[in-house]
Amino acid sequence: MFLFPRVFIDQPEFVGEITTLLAAATVISTFAHLGFPVSLVTFFPRLRNEQQQSFWTLALFACLFSSLLLLISGLILYQFNSFWLGPIGYVLLLSVSMLFFELFAALSQHSNKVVFPQFIKNTFRRLIILTALIFAALNEQDQDLFYLILSLGYLLQLLAVILYSIPQLPGFRLQWSEINLREILTYGLLIMLASGSMLLVSRLDILMIRSFLGKAPVAFYNIAFFTGTIVSVPPKALMVSIRPYLSKAWAREDLKEVSSLYRKSALTQLAISGFIFMLIWVNLDLTLFIIPESFQFDTFAAVVLCIGISEMVNSATGSNGLILSISNRQAYNFYTGLFLIVFTLVGNLILIPSLGLLGAALGSLIALSSYNIVKLLLVHRFFRLTPFSTSFWKLLIVIGLSIIGLSIIRYSPLPLVWNLLIGNLFIVILFLILYNFTDTLDDFKQMRIPGLKSKSKK
Repeated sequence: MFLFPRVFIDQPEFVGEITTLLAAATVISTFAHLGFPVSLVTFFPRLRNEQQQSFWTLALFACLFSSLLLLISGLILYQFNSFWLGPIGYVLLLSVSMLFFELFAALSQHSNKVVFPQFIKNTFRRLIILTALIFAALNEQDQDLFYLILSLGYLLQLLAVILYSIPQLPGFRLQWSEINLREILTYGLLIMLASGSMLLVSRLDILMIRSFLGKAPVAFYNIAFFTGTIVSVPPKALMVSIRPYLSKAWAREDLKEVSSLYRKSALTQLAISGFIFMLIWVNLDLTLFIIPESFQFDTFAAVVLCIGISEMVNSATGSNGLILSISNRQAYNFYTGLFLIVFTLVGNLILIPSLGLLGAALGSLIALSSYNIVKLLLVHRFFRLTPFSTSFWKLLIVIGLSIIGLSIIRYSPLPLVWNLLIGNLFIVILFLILYNFTDTLDDFKQMRIPGLKSKSKK
């Protein structure tokens, strides 16, 4: 958000190209792993050790085959136009790195070891980009050097997660008759299509902005987009953590435990995303001091507001997508994904030409909200489960009213320093009140920092 505009201050087109390259690699890797990472976490609790070995061997062979197909496709494209060797080579390298990263991370996830893989995915990858930016800045904005360091960094993160996963390796076994191949492959295909549709939607606005408005607006929009999606980073990590517990509860047919996890995750995610969004919204004007004027646009705050609220809705609906994916109703994730693609495409076709970048953000808000409401209704219809509790509704009302109040403070005629002071102080006081005098943040009270002893009553 902050360094790209500074290093490539006169090259917003290149910043847009990087965004497109990373988006393409993410989408390609999602389709290339054929849904095996998610299938692994879902099916492993139901399999014996020998079956797990057969499944793992099958997953490795499938991912190696997909990587080979990607390599052949890249060589074919290179034969048509050698100019594309650089971009295609980087996309393929990043795609294969992401593909095998997800597979080995899923193995650790099954063993409830999710912290290190999530650190690599959500933090270390940012450090890779930071390193590439520093070297590019020291070498007169060398774009090829940036891509080279980025690619080497992604290979390094793959090596790190492989080494971390070695103790969890189930072994290798070529007797696939012991597992239900049809069920696993069908499930993986549906998961792949559902995940791919979600990623396509998250990057569809980028592609359509580039089509309607040009390359540079992609870079402008991306800064506001990532500012808003900061809201979703902790909840996404929580969803990765909760998946193996949901899978094991479902394997035991323990719907009571599934319901408990569903409600707790919804409440916790609403709390985390709500408070992060309030902090972003109050301090948004500070962001504009850091971002160069050449990367700013009039509707920056409105775009952040739309993206932030859409991510809050996505978090607050809890684990509905996970429940559908681990149950026998996983096909509905694919159907709702198709609905989301069509809804987003139509919305962007209408809104981007008339409202520009704000139209893309508004289209995402409407599409994601509708998508999550549909999945919420499906989970309730099939399993009679709902993520909403009394504490959830109380917290939702408090956060909604707080955002309105903070908006009034933010747009008041007071000096910026006073707006920041009052707004941030209000958020701190609100958190302390909810933490100490209500039950809405009970899960936070049970958290313990490893290595620290806590006092407990006998």
